[in-house]
Amino acid sequence: MRILYLFLMAFLFAFPSLGVTVQDVRFSASSPQKVRLVADLSEKTEAKVFRLQNPPRLVVDFEKATFSSVVKNNTFKPVAFIEGIRLGVPQPNIGRLVLDIPTKDLTENHFFLPPGAGKTWRFVIDLTLAESTNSEATTYHKGLTPFPAKAPRQKIVMLDPGHGGQDPGAISSTGKYEKHLTLLFANEAKKVLEKKGYTVYMTRTNDTAVSLRSRIEKAHKHNADIFISIHADSAKNKSAKGLSIYTISEKASDAEAAALAERENKADIILGINLEEYQESIGNILIDLAKRDTMDKSAQYAELFVKEVRHTAQLKSTPHRFAGFVVLKSPNIPSVLIELGYLSNKKEEKMLQKKSYRAEIITALAKGLDQYFKELGD
Repeated sequence: MRILYLFLMAFLFAFPSLGVTVQDVRFSASSPQKVRLVADLSEKTEAKVFRLQNPPRLVVDFEKATFSSVVKNNTFKPVAFIEGIRLGVPQPNIGRLVLDIPTKDLTENHFFLPPGAGKTWRFVIDLTLAESTNSEATTYHKGLTPFPAKAPRQKIVMLDPGHGGQDPGAISSTGKYEKHLTLLFANEAKKVLEKKGYTVYMTRTNDTAVSLRSRIEKAHKHNADIFISIHADSAKNKSAKGLSIYTISEKASDAEAAALAERENKADIILGINLEEYQESIGNILIDLAKRDTMDKSAQYAELFVKEVRHTAQLKSTPHRFAGFVVLKSPNIPSVLIELGYLSNKKEEKMLQKKSYRAEIITALAKGLDQYFKELGD
């Protein structure tokens, strides 16, 4: 029986690749309560995440995937509260990763990151352990007075109403301008977020033109924790509809995303700005985008926003999309661009003119921010 078992295991691990390879698996702990897993994939595949008990485990099954020799030969060591890490092959076309975890108060959030800046597809899991379950985090040596709890810093949100001044943006069939809608939405969102305790700045507060580069610089000037650009779309196809959110990628998720980014990135031409003088600096920023943390956090917020807004708004079939928008190219500030909907669609334009509908989107935006900063824990 033992010989048969060893033969079977050797067969499973040697099973020919079905097209997807888990190329590398990495773990990092930003604190005793926070662990991030990143798996590099040769291409995107389904990843099922679930828990098993007795003993407690978190399981990730990569569909139609095999592990590379780098992953198989890696001697994984415990990280923070992750007590053990191992591989498995429950079926010939499933690559399984098993984490030994604590029994309670553990939350997880997972998402995919697209190729970009020399990176392949990546699957990310953020695991957060409640502080009360970690004795080292809640105790101190006898005889010593603990430091008083530090008051949390107010999070700074930079809202960026798209277009402005001589750049109207999209124009609806009834003559409504995108620049007016985005400013209205941003002002309304600012009030909601400030009531929740956020510090909010805006790249423009009236109908003036602001260059794309200046929008990024304003976010840095105010040390923003996140940059949210607000837009509304337009298309020749009058039936096109749906809200979407974009994060940065050198490779657009589809042709429509690429065309939209190209249109938005030409906004400075309308303002008479020489784009050539920014060519070198933007190239450097693209290199800096290799800083994985900023891209990861941008995608993390995008997924949380989609989760909240799908209950109230009409979404595109793939609401989280990727493209090379200039305003998203800040190297160290998580940045997203929200397309509220299509002004070229009469029904959607009418919805966007309603304060109640905008309020629902703003509520989702705020809830997404609450959860985002909660998961970051800083």
